[in-house]
Amino acid sequence: MELGKTGITILVVLAILAAVAVTVFVYTQMADEPSPPGPLQDLPLSEVRQSEAFDLVRSMGVGWNLGNTLDSLDNRNRSITGDLPQGVSAEVFYETYWGNPVTTFEMIQSVAEMGFGAVRVPVTWNDHMDENFNISQEWLERVEQVVNYVLDNDMYCIINIHHDVGSGSWPWLRADPANIEWMEEHLKIVWTQIAEFFRDYCDRLIFESFNEILDVDSNWTQANSSALGAVNRLNQAFVDTVRGTGGNNAERFLVVKTYGARRYEWALRDFVIPQDSAIDRLIVGVHFYGTHGFTRQQEQVPWTTAYSQWDYHRNGGLTVEVMTLLRETFVANGIPVIIAEFGAQNKNNTIDRIRYAEHFIQAAGKYGIACFWWDNGGRAESSEDVLNYALFDRHNNKWFFPEIAEAMISAAS
Repeated sequence: MELGKTGITILVVLAILAAVAVTVFVYTQMADEPSPPGPLQDLPLSEVRQSEAFDLVRSMGVGWNLGNTLDSLDNRNRSITGDLPQGVSAEVFYETYWGNPVTTFEMIQSVAEMGFGAVRVPVTWNDHMDENFNISQEWLERVEQVVNYVLDNDMYCIINIHHDVGSGSWPWLRADPANIEWMEEHLKIVWTQIAEFFRDYCDRLIFESFNEILDVDSNWTQANSSALGAVNRLNQAFVDTVRGTGGNNAERFLVVKTYGARRYEWALRDFVIPQDSAIDRLIVGVHFYGTHGFTRQQEQVPWTTAYSQWDYHRNGGLTVEVMTLLRETFVANGIPVIIAEFGAQNKNNTIDRIRYAEHFIQAAGKYGIACFWWDNGGRAESSEDVLNYALFDRHNNKWFFPEIAEAMISAAS
């Protein structure tokens, strides 16, 4: 049967109307999530004691992690021993060892142009120190280059001690009460070198004490009180060391971390904010990847079932619970908070990850909490091939998932 011009016109119009209807339905569904329940409504920021640290955290907006880059390690101290592939510098070897390209100004510029207000630059120092914990000058200078990329793009920058802590056989820094004097001494040696190198930098450069510090048994849950006490001592040593280097470090904003960067009540109950010679310059940092069934791939969560659909009633409640605990423990007591790592791995579920990210950022924003997406990069031919947290394609300087980044920026504003 042949259609006349009128029939064809009608079919085209109907097709357009159907496409519009589908689009409206999708965005209506995304926007139709219920508002967060009462606990997130009952402590307006106007009732919290304000400080420069609160102002700084709020002005960060949304942060992005330059993950799996300057934080890589291989436990063989190749940087010090010179046991490297011919013609490859230690700095390039380590920066690219976990599958990411050398960081460029243009990459960081793309992150800034998307609207991110801060970049966390995880740094591992272990493979760049000799037996006396002297850090390679070349490694310090490479870290400085990347810091400058961030600051020159008018963003805040956080650097830390990263895979020098954690689980496994390599960490030299642990929440170890039996050897706490040794831990304090060597933490001071390392942070003295870092702090002195960056002493004259402006206060948009922020130091973070350490990443996910664990005890000698690498316990991720229910560490005992003596290990929690060791974390307090190490945070205090970090603050004292940085302040003691003078210059702009006397007033620099510092992030102190909980045991394992955990946000559970057991990790927070014995946490003590360090004494500080500077006023209102400390920020607490935690990480939050729940609920794991949604945020991770199945092989990483054998204790539960992974799924790709985000649902407010199944997933939103945990976010509300965590933000409420952070509010009651810190924010209500005048202590600002950042969630230094969060994110959801790709399962070809972009709309669900948008919902997750929007709800997360909005819930945190009610208490002035800044959140940093964990982007561990890697190589993928297309966004469908991404299996991790990567939002940005560093190999091609473009976004795998611009919609998720845009949603976070919009939610924060």
